[in-house]
Amino acid sequence: MKRLGISVEGATEREFVHQVLRPHLEKYQISVTAIDIEGNVSLDKIRRALPPLLGAFDFVSTFYDFYGFKARHGCNVEELEAEIGKLFSNSRLISYVQQYEFEALIFAVPESAVEWLEGRTQQREEMQNAVQKAGSPEKVNDRFETSPSHRLKKLFPRYDKKLHGSEIIDLAGLKAVRSKCSRFDNWVSKLESLGSKQ
Repeated sequence: MKRLGISVEGATEREFVHQVLRPHLEKYQISVTAIDIEGNVSLDKIRRALPPLLGAFDFVSTFYDFYGFKARHGCNVEELEAEIGKLFSNSRLISYVQQYEFEALIFAVPESAVEWLEGRTQQREEMQNAVQKAGSPEKVNDRFETSPSHRLKKLFPRYDKKLHGSEIIDLAGLKAVRSKCSRFDNWVSKLESLGSKQ
């Protein structure tokens, strides 16, 4: 069993890793632990947070949101991932930054969001329209008023990031999310490749 540590931005990502990603990767003989760096993600904070993980796990990955990442210095999401990699130059590190937020994954499965949050057809249609306008769930954008989490909170006032995000994705199934989110799918595929399916 390979040991994988995933450095996550906060409680939302931690719950997702433990509830959804860990059971999936166990099928590939990979044991997963999420380590929460409690927000305010920056390259400086990552530089301090990852060395202990690289010493404790066979492999390490990251799962941070692009939205809210401090001091991006004009980098896009791919450039930011590359900058994380350059901090360590370690082949056991798989850097990943979610564009734009964890909640982009929920926009991939609006039917499940509506079902879990007891919403209505209008809310599903608004989610679908946002995705259509952006081009994909992962491109639902980065401004304060229109980021995925703010859109969800406006559509579903009772939406709670920590409580509901993982539940919605679990209800929809990882496969459904991956089919609509190519960057996320590519990351999960890299993690799967660390092990071997039984």
